Amino acid sequence: MEQPPPAPTVLDRRPVRIALLAAAGVAVLGGSAVLGFVVARGAVAPAEGLATGCEEVSEPGRVVGAGPGSLDTPAGAVLAFDHAYYVERSARKAFEAVSPSSRMTEEQLRVEGVERVPEGTTHCVEARELSPTLLEVDLTEYPPDADPVLIRQRVRLAQNPDGTWGIVSITPAG
Repeated sequence: MEQPPPAPTVLDRRPVRIALLAAAGVAVLGGSAVLGFVVARGAVAPAEGLATGCEEVSEPGRVVGAGPGSLDTPAGAVLAFDHAYYVERSARKAFEAVSPSSRMTEEQLRVEGVERVPEGTTHCVEARELSPTLLEVDLTEYPPDADPVLIRQRVRLAQNPDGTWGIVSITPAG
């Protein structure tokens, strides 16, 4: 009796698919931090009833302000980032508040961020701690000759090897 012909060899393409999906994931995550900031800026609503003054508040779990901040705390790093972004209009300075583990680049901050904000825009940050490395941030922009805009964000941070804090990612918050 004849033997049936051998079954054709089937190559397992799962490793190739997994590698392609992983590469796509890395590419997506690479731009997610800056894109998240830009998208968060796009998911905005007019900030009705907000005054242009930004009264400084510092209490456990909550910080409000527009000052230069400090990389000594997570909320301070957010303040430093936004101060550099809006007041100093410096992507280089804002990038100093970005964690080495982030995929944000200085060029992305400049092109997709600082250059898109109208000159003369002021801001106010309210950061509330959800966990030691996750803040819920209400960022209010006050563009010249336009209504204020409220931007709700989730900002993930990491402690750097030197003990300072840096932003890992910025995503829209509901």
